[in-house]
Amino acid sequence: MKPIRIDTFCHLKFLSQLRISPEGGSAAMVVSEIDKKKDEYRSFLYLQREKGWEKLTSFGHEAAFQYLDENTILFPGKREEEEEGALTSHWYTISLRGGEAQEAFAFPIPVMKLLPLPDGNYYVLGKTFPGFEALYTGNEKLHRAFREKQTAEKDYEVIGQAPWWWNGQSYTKGAYTSLFHYDVKKKKLRRVSAVNENISQADLSPDKKTLFYMSSPVAPLLPMTGASRLFRMELPSEETECLTECRPDFELFSFLPGKSFLLIFASDGKYGLNTDPDFWKWDYASHKLELYARYGESIGSSVGADIRYGGGQSAKMDGDTLYFISTRFDGAYLFTLEEGTITQLDSRPGSVDCFDVKDGKILMAALRDMRAQEVYDGNGKRLSRFNDAALRGFYVAEPESLTVNRGGYDVHGFVLKPFGYDPSKKYPVILDIHGGPKTVYGPVFYHEMQYWAGKGYFVIFCNPTGSDGRGAFMDIRGKYGTVDYEDIMAFCDAALDAWPAMDKNNVFETGGSYGGFMTNWIIGHTDRFRACASQRSISNWFSFYGVSDIGTGFVRDQNASDPWNDPEKLWEHSPMKYADRVKTPTLFIHSFEDYRCPIDQGYQMFTALLAHGVESRMVCFRGENHELSRSGKPSHRLRRLSEITEWFEKHKV
Repeated sequence: MKPIRIDTFCHLKFLSQLRISPEGGSAAMVVSEIDKKKDEYRSFLYLQREKGWEKLTSFGHEAAFQYLDENTILFPGKREEEEEGALTSHWYTISLRGGEAQEAFAFPIPVMKLLPLPDGNYYVLGKTFPGFEALYTGNEKLHRAFREKQTAEKDYEVIGQAPWWWNGQSYTKGAYTSLFHYDVKKKKLRRVSAVNENISQADLSPDKKTLFYMSSPVAPLLPMTGASRLFRMELPSEETECLTECRPDFELFSFLPGKSFLLIFASDGKYGLNTDPDFWKWDYASHKLELYARYGESIGSSVGADIRYGGGQSAKMDGDTLYFISTRFDGAYLFTLEEGTITQLDSRPGSVDCFDVKDGKILMAALRDMRAQEVYDGNGKRLSRFNDAALRGFYVAEPESLTVNRGGYDVHGFVLKPFGYDPSKKYPVILDIHGGPKTVYGPVFYHEMQYWAGKGYFVIFCNPTGSDGRGAFMDIRGKYGTVDYEDIMAFCDAALDAWPAMDKNNVFETGGSYGGFMTNWIIGHTDRFRACASQRSISNWFSFYGVSDIGTGFVRDQNASDPWNDPEKLWEHSPMKYADRVKTPTLFIHSFEDYRCPIDQGYQMFTALLAHGVESRMVCFRGENHELSRSGKPSHRLRRLSEITEWFEKHKV
């Protein structure tokens, strides 16, 4: 056996967008890999055939697709160089019977989704740019004026709304999503939704006679919640009716068309922004909206991992049965909702990352058995071997469970033993804190943790108050840095007591996002750690209020205060308040284009530590955002992990 290397993740394949064909005769997905020479990710379409999974495309930028019929796949791409600033969106078809991909559509605006109609035409979700609302017509003079304006204003930004940027996408320039009808023969788009109406979701009913969509008005201050309305549009007349809208006790999340009713995900807002949804249904025949099933748990996988790239379905209607992924405790599993009853279909530890289902046939891309992602069927049988070779012969530490009773509740977590573990020896320890805070750490392969275990460290990690998977346990509003901090410290103490081989004089800590906030908090409240590494953090709730892409509502909701209402409480929960107490050498990792936790948060804490004579270092990455550790350039991910590891190595005693 040999230890996991720092670049082992570069040899893995990442699975996403798993889909079954309309008649169930085939399946396809996106498989991504890293090209170390070009320092980039390349994504391809793979098709499931009798002999296994075979590569269907070769260009390397096929990150999304949909089946048009049993033998044709449609996908967006860019295969030719265009004039700088061009907005054209190209879509291609490829036959599963063989042959090269052929361009099917070239839209004059960015198009994100196509909904095929029985007559061969489409409804389309595409971008609208304020001041140039008619770009969808393809008028070349208007497009030239748009490009000239972009060139003239390349050195500055004109901001008219908040938030004005989005992590990973830079400045939004006020752009929003509109609904269009596309006439294939005429090659023309026709606007359907109103100007200044943002469409967040649109889907056809199974019989394709009705289009459902959710929208909200475009406003100078974009609300995080509470503004959406759900509509149905009868086809082909396009007669439209509002079915329901948000209210204080009914927050719309999304919807899925079933065979006889529309399933609606909506919450009562009991726990603020993090409230998980219940299930409602709007009956096609009676036109009545009623509660279908109480749930109040998360939809999708919130199990942390750093070996994913791309996404996929977390919920789908198969007839009138809902199949969905939900995080429970420390894993993400597949469930069904049928006739108001929720049933868990699997209980295998790990994370179902995405899936598809057709007439009860299930395919899942999942993290299981401490492997990287593979495909499984509904019975749990593994149907792929994408990552076997990359991990063959390496030591993969098995997570050992540890639970700490905190009086009225338990804090659950895991311990990874170091490579070559000998209980008679002493080993350094790394405490790793997850982001969110509404996520979880689970028993899945996490590259950075396995790398540290391979370097001879114990790695410990837990799910404190605020974590997902346990209903109201995730409600941490107004309590940041209190009970969560106590939970983490109690878990750390319990791990050190349970494993005598852990060297109490060489304990280190790191975390990103919420984990970065907690790192900043920890160093202001204890000096028990030899060194810490704070990543993509929050340090000051006051300055965070007006700059994050998640809006002003997040600060107010999560802290039960804002700069004008109980500002003392906001400062009380800011790590900057306690920066003058810090003694722990701390490394700060941040990205210049992180618009979720903007870089000024790292600057402030770093500067405060220097001002108080504390050894500090800050490493900032250009061209990266909040996702640096998960989907940043491979070379940047390697540098980040190297910086953290070398910082800890430097401060060992």
